[in-house]
Amino acid sequence: MKRKFSSYGGDRPVFTLPPVQVLGGFTLNPAQTNLPVGAIIPVGTLANIDESTRYAIIIKSARVVAITAGNTKQITLEADEYSKMPFAVGDYVCKDLAATLANTPTISAITMTKDGMQLTLSKAITGLTVGDAVFEVIADDANVKLRAVPNSITIADAEVKEDGDTGIDVTRNTANGEAYARRLPPVPATLLDGNMLKGTKVAYTNSK
Repeated sequence: MKRKFSSYGGDRPVFTLPPVQVLGGFTLNPAQTNLPVGAIIPVGTLANIDESTRYAIIIKSARVVAITAGNTKQITLEADEYSKMPFAVGDYVCKDLAATLANTPTISAITMTKDGMQLTLSKAITGLTVGDAVFEVIADDANVKLRAVPNSITIADAEVKEDGDTGIDVTRNTANGEAYARRLPPVPATLLDGNMLKGTKVAYTNSK
């Protein structure tokens, strides 16, 4: 399998120094079926890796850049030439991981616009404002939770393949460097210990 490692150089570096790659590589867990074929999983995406199965689960997240006036069920997420999280119709999304399932909307339509990825939700997210982060969640009895607890982040873009052979390369350690938080998909505040992703040695900086 050919891998292209291009995450810390180029026009928009996302790491201050090369991170430590978890050796061996991983494959997208086939149980995660809500990633459209051809979609790009952006560098810096939260992931859960299992070294016994060599499978990776992707945790979707994005920042809100606009809320349609007069229609708060329609929100626009940050999406540009560098990063576009592959949300899918039917995904549950919320800003509060303590939300109940009954209060959590699903995505009913997705449209790409010049401003970003516009989602039409089944209901408005209470208290959502521009600049907030939203996360894909799944049912946890009457509540919701992330699809998996992240224990790494991706270090290169990955294209979702039809044959199920989607390669995922990750890091658990940014070593002497840091990841540019503002250039990467957002992390829930509850999963941060200072500037570190809990359970890892992935450090973030808010420098631009």
